[in-house]
Amino acid sequence: MIDVKIYFLSLLADITNIKELNLSIQVNSTIKEILKILISKFGKDFERKILDSPDSISKYIILGLNGKDIRTLENLDTIVNQHDEILLLPAIAGG
Repeated sequence: MIDVKIYFLSLLADITNIKELNLSIQVNSTIKEILKILISKFGKDFERKILDSPDSISKYIILGLNGKDIRTLENLDTIVNQHDEILLLPAIAGG
């Protein structure tokens, strides 16, 4: 098992009722596997906010791993390591 820290910002902090979470996960877990854990913990409303489909992050969510957008890495297949930090941030839009 390894430990990671997950930060929930803006609307996602309202949905989860927390701003951060320490999570113990299996070695070589991917972002997709971590999201499954978070969805089971926080429910369908959380899932609807972060995913367009089981294999696609919403274009309105920035999901960062150690300061890098996972879309520039291996997307949902990005492997997470000990003490990594994951940031979930809803994009702000308006007009």
